[in-house]
Amino acid sequence: MGEDGHHRQALTTLMHSPVRLAVLGTLRRVHNASFADLCEALELDSPELSRQLRVLEEAGVVELAKLRGEGRRVRTFVRLSDEGRGRFEEYLTHLRALVGEG
Repeated sequence: MGEDGHHRQALTTLMHSPVRLAVLGTLRRVHNASFADLCEALELDSPELSRQLRVLEEAGVVELAKLRGEGRRVRTFVRLSDEGRGRFEEYLTHLRALVGEG
């Protein structure tokens, strides 16, 4: 198998979804982000972001934390898990190699 085949086969559909790729790329640059900020930054509605985060959380790539604010308000924060950060960096390495930038 050629080197391109290796890198192509290493690209997981978990991260290859455009929305999940955008979420991971955003989280890669910060310690954590609020759910509301992610919705705004990625121009997603809450149900779509929730669906995508559920997939990533079930795969162990992101972690969600709910923090109680003023009154009964609860804010959700999202961060890349340590494992998720490593997996995403590996994914990016294969993607760069595939497109000739690695």
